[in-house]
Amino acid sequence: MMNNGSETIIERFRSITENTHEYAKSLQGKGKMLAGYMCTHVPEEILYAAGIIPVRVLSSHVSQAMTRSYIHETYCSFSHDCAYQGLQHNYDYLDLIVTSSSCIHMAEAFNVWVRFAGFQHKSYLMSFPHIIHSKPASGFMKESFEEFRQFIEKFSKKTITDDDIERAIKVYNHTRRLLQQLWEFLRRDNSPITGPEVATVTLASQLMDKEEYNQMLEQLIQRLENNPGKAPSGVRLMVTGGACDDLRIFDLVENLNYRASLIFIDSCTAARYFWFEVPEDRSDKLEAIAEGYISRIPCPSKDTVPGTGEKKRFRFIQQFIQDFKPDGIVFLCQRFCSPQSMDIVALKPILDKLGIPWTELELDTTVPVTLFGTQLEAFVETITGVAP
Repeated sequence: MMNNGSETIIERFRSITENTHEYAKSLQGKGKMLAGYMCTHVPEEILYAAGIIPVRVLSSHVSQAMTRSYIHETYCSFSHDCAYQGLQHNYDYLDLIVTSSSCIHMAEAFNVWVRFAGFQHKSYLMSFPHIIHSKPASGFMKESFEEFRQFIEKFSKKTITDDDIERAIKVYNHTRRLLQQLWEFLRRDNSPITGPEVATVTLASQLMDKEEYNQMLEQLIQRLENNPGKAPSGVRLMVTGGACDDLRIFDLVENLNYRASLIFIDSCTAARYFWFEVPEDRSDKLEAIAEGYISRIPCPSKDTVPGTGEKKRFRFIQQFIQDFKPDGIVFLCQRFCSPQSMDIVALKPILDKLGIPWTELELDTTVPVTLFGTQLEAFVETITGVAP
């Protein structure tokens, strides 16, 4: 059982993830400008350097049939839900909406906001290279980031100096290092914090002012280091897949009829968000940001090594398996997300060779708790060979 105030801090993080708009508006009440973003390829450091707080646009996990009149039926539920948020005007308080040229689905969600939700004159679409593992990618990104910098300077009526960007880089790198410290607890067999709690704290990082977030996370880590830990983890499950901000799925993993623990999440709403750093104290700040973003765990929509067909993300996954030692892998894929589903096809034989069992869950707007629970329990049973 956690003590020393760690539960209180985790509940504060959870409250922010459940009351995103209230927290964001509280920042505006302190005089902060807010920029919503739809893809983690957006260089938040440039926004932060201008005094603008980046806020990730998240889904609401409710049925949104109305979006079928605006974007294609076979686009993923996450993109439909983000489009729905704009059409419902849930984020009208934002000063700006930003995204990068990532996947077609999210580009259309952004387009809905611009054309139909009142963001036509307060939006920015950033060019981002389709193939990031190529020689021209860094230069392309630097030019795109410079255009973004100029736009933000004009939008915020503030000159963004190199010192401003360097400070933002260091604040964000501090967040990334703290998060890696937090996730290190999950490598233990008796971690003092659960996987769903780590997922909650990580999701909060995409919603909060990073300086406030860092102070809270430092306090949490200090308290966790003094905790003895909980019961042994039981069956250790690692999740890999697409964007998933519905924390109920992760809670489900740890509330089966078996003793199971969530010990790693490879997704752009979890580890892929922070598992990299931007080089510090470089003379060319935008080149440094480009280098950092190229080094991150790639999104499946960008992950092709020219001339080889290799998936760079697979190297990370195999390293995570080695470090965190899962007993099984859960593929968590957005329905209709072709890059994710094709990655799963390519990953299965790699896991088979490593002797790691896997199962596949397909995400839609809401979570079918009974169906997913039954499937996960059957999966754990195949791993343990024991019925509940």
